[in-house]
Amino acid sequence: MATLLRRWRAPLMGGVAIWLLSFPLLTWHPTASIHPVYAQGVAIAQADATDHRLVRQLERERVVAQAAQQAAQAAEAARAAEAAQALAASQVAAAPVATAIQPQAPRHVAAPPTVRANTIVIPRLGLVQPVGWYSDCSGRAAVPHWGSWRWSCAGGNNIYVMAHNPGTFTPILNLRAGDIVQYGDPSGRIHTYRVSYTTIVSNTQMWPLGATSASSLTLQTCWTWDGSRDFIVRALEI
Repeated sequence: MATLLRRWRAPLMGGVAIWLLSFPLLTWHPTASIHPVYAQGVAIAQADATDHRLVRQLERERVVAQAAQQAAQAAEAARAAEAAQALAASQVAAAPVATAIQPQAPRHVAAPPTVRANTIVIPRLGLVQPVGWYSDCSGRAAVPHWGSWRWSCAGGNNIYVMAHNPGTFTPILNLRAGDIVQYGDPSGRIHTYRVSYTTIVSNTQMWPLGATSASSLTLQTCWTWDGSRDFIVRALEI
């Protein structure tokens, strides 16, 4: 037995040594290197993907630009249509409209009021009033509420006519300088006067009743409700 072990010890030890030396070779796996063809394929694929994205981006930009251009063209067309409509409307408005000339009826011009004896006429006011006589030189007698009255006791060259306000002489409050007043005297002679001025006096002032240096017409009416003040019109004969 001992002889057998000695016989096989040397080969056995040699085999173990060989196995130990070859073990690292059996367990080592070299890292696989990238094949040049494979690497080239990957690069091409990546380039294709990049080109595809660029193409899609360019397509989107083209679509957006085309839509913007179409919108601008539509807006321009709308503005042109509005301008054309406005021009047509202005031309229609400016076009002369043929209208038949209607014959005009002759205007009726009112005849001026006739001035008769014992009548006072104020054309601008349309006032025509008969004139009676007031002969109470003391002035105590009441002036009638209808018509107008010439005071027989006025001074020389002064035809003095009075009437009530409110009443017959209310319109003379609108007389102004330059207005024309006509008076037909008892003989039928027509006197024409131009208003010189108007004024307001107290009823105690007597100068409006006095004589005048030129042929005059004096009109009097109440200014206050109690007759304490009077409205006076002085006109000179022309």
